[in-house]
Amino acid sequence: MESKQEHGFEQVMLMALAQAKSEKNNEQSVNAILKMLVEIRESAKMNEDYQAYERITDALTEQGVELREEIHVTARIKED
Repeated sequence: MESKQEHGFEQVMLMALAQAKSEKNNEQSVNAILKMLVEIRESAKMNEDYQAYERITDALTEQGVELREEIHVTARIKED
């Protein structure tokens, strides 16, 4: 179960994202904030906090962020 403090942190990060997106030449900050929010979202999913997961997903979508969940598989030939 999530605490109000965790929910508050998400809100602060989402507000920071909105602010960073509104400023010119701030791509590095936007990317760092997005990375953190995606990590929080994934942590919520792993901890089965689906309410937080959906809340973050919805908030990012509202800010024009496209989320794609991908699984990367790599292959290589084993050496004998």
